[in-house]
Parts: sequence; structure tokens; C-alpha cells
Amino acid sequence: MSDVLYHFSAIRSVIPYAFDITQPKIPGSLRSVFVAHSADGDFICKFNHRNLAVKNAIVANAMSQCGIKVPNISVHNYKDKWFEVYPIIPGKTLYENIGAGMPRDQVESVYADIVRAFAKMDIISPNILADVKCKHSYQVAKINITDANNAIFAFVFSGAVRYMNQTSPENRGIYHCGITPKNIILDENGKFSGLVDMDEVAIADKNYAFGMMAAKYQQLGHNPENLMNQYETQTGRKLDRQKIKIISDMTNMGKAILWRANHLIRGR
Repeated sequence: MSDVLYHFSAIRSVIPYAFDITQPKIPGSLRSVFVAHSADGDFICKFNHRNLAVKNAIVANAMSQCGIKVPNISVHNYKDKWFEVYPIIPGKTLYENIGAGMPRDQVESVYADIVRAFAKMDIISPNILADVKCKHSYQVAKINITDANNAIFAFVFSGAVRYMNQTSPENRGIYHCGITPKNIILDENGKFSGLVDMDEVAIADKNYAFGMMAAKYQQLGHNPENLMNQYETQTGRKLDRQKIKIISDMTNMGKAILWRANHLIRGR
């Protein structure tokens, strides 16, 4: 059975009346992601590693209970392959909105809402992933970088991620470590309406996760100090600003290295 037939058969085993199955215009990860249209609505079907899929369903449920809008994930198996299915959160990504000319002050307003969502993650206990094999940020990084690049890069960068996530118990929790414009969904009025890509949600140091968010904010030309001020004002809890700055700078440098390496490998 070809990959296309396999994917379509797997999707229709869960959504039997899907009348149109396509791949998204803006790709996310290298794993197979499809959009299935049916009379019951539109769904994302994401073929994934089993351990990641299970983890994703658990953390999505926990975030939803905290009032954070995320996908409602169900996990399925088809001929020993695993995939997630969830209804599409209506709207467009912040990435698309920025590309369409979203004003700078509106982008900052979206991130103010993102900081409020991030603060809600503080209350999620890492214990919900006690029985899950792939639960730490460095484990997720190793899988993702192996898929996108190769095992050598994965070993090096996941080791760096593990080092950066050394922290005290009070700063360890379950956080979304990949809050980027492509993972932020906005409604038709340009207001924050949800976070996607649960692969990036894992047990992590709060300052590491915040630094990953700040890195992209900085790339967009904004001052990450504003995000830190907003978080501390809202929660009354302090962030390690020096660590966040270091992580933000290292992340931007590391992503540039991976991007160049990936293009060199693909160019052979």
C-alpha cells in the first residue's frame, strides 16, 4: 500500500465520511499532517510517534482544563501506526496575519494574551505525565531534530536543551516550549484564540519555555523585556531574566545553525 493510500485509509477509519483530504498549505513538522473535511466539521490528522501522540493528548486536556484554548486530541492506531485527530481551531495563524500586514501594536496585543495563557500553565503539575515515556523537553527535542535533521544534531542539541532545563522544583512544570507565530491561532478579528502543536508541550523549566517564546518575539523586532514585565505584573512571580536572555540568544543562534545544516544536507 502506498503512503498516500495508507494515510487516507487510516483517516477514513476514524472519519469515514471525509469527502476531502488534503495537506496544509503551510507545513509544520516533517511528519505527515492532513486536513480532513467532513459533514461533521474539519479535522487535523497528524501521524506521529506513539509516545508523543499519547503525551500530546494528556497535556492538551490539562491545558484545556486551565482555560487555555488548545486542540481536543484523540489518539488512534491503524496497522501499527499512530496518529492524532482533532477539530481545527477556526482562524488563521499569527504568522499568516503578520504576512498580511498586521500592525505592530496588534502583534504586541496578541502576545499580551499569550503571556496570560502562559501564566495559566504554571498550575499544571508534571505528575500528569508520570507514566509517559516521552515527557521532558529534551526528549521531545531529540525526536523532532532527528526527524528534521539527523541523529548527530539531535544528540548535540537535545543535550543542550537538557542542560538549559536544569532548574529548581518550583520552576519545573508543563509548558509550551514552541510558542511561535505559526503555532498561535487568531480569530477573524485578529484576537488570540488558541495554541497548537502540542509536540512542543513538555516538562520544562519555566524560564527555558519563556526564553523560547521571547526568542521569536525578539526576531519579530519586539523587546522581550515587555513580555517579562507583563508576566511578573500579572502573577507576582519573578522570572530569571538573565537566563531567559541567554536562552533566547542561544535559541536564535541554534536555529540558524540547524537551518543552514538542513539546507546543506538537502542540497547534496
